[in-house]
Amino acid sequence: MTFAYADPPYPGKARYYPERCEVDHAGLIRRLTIDYPDGWALSTSAVALAGVLRLCPVGVRVLSWVKRPRGRSGWEPVIVFGGRRPSTGDASPWPARLLDVLVYKGRYNAFPGALVGMKPPQFSEWLFRHLGALSGDSLVDLFPGSGAVSLAWRRFVAQDRRDATSSDVGRDTSRAAIGDASPKARADVSRGDLCAT
Repeated sequence: MTFAYADPPYPGKARYYPERCEVDHAGLIRRLTIDYPDGWALSTSAVALAGVLRLCPVGVRVLSWVKRPRGRSGWEPVIVFGGRRPSTGDASPWPARLLDVLVYKGRYNAFPGALVGMKPPQFSEWLFRHLGALSGDSLVDLFPGSGAVSLAWRRFVAQDRRDATSSDVGRDTSRAAIGDASPKARADVSRGDLCAT
């Protein structure tokens, strides 16, 4: 399966980025839905959530990332569409025993290449699990920015590869291993195609 993650400048926030490009969210969501039918995720702001949800297909779910409160909003929504269904026979797309809320601080200012909106590794792993990522899957990061999500994907795959080859003693064997996925660091789209006109 091939999944995609989009973390564009949030509506009305393009001024914080060098490109100063307001993203056409209707076009972006259309592209995600057509090009990544296996599943995708889109980060946005709490303020923009209602408007962005109106553009989404039926069946999306909203996850909540609660960061260390700073400014007016201490959380960010993540819209998820599709993903792998659990193998338990449950028809729900929600992975078993996985909370729809992550409470974890925001970006690391000391991280080399830290950018506005950069996601910590814990956020990325939580997101990958909500998509139901497994061995052989790919993740396309449409707005790679600092490259933190792609790096987290490589580490996620490598860790689960090590888990799969280690002893089952003391390990949760109900979790499927994530193996030889080869992530794409950059998507086959240009930012110009996604800018609102």
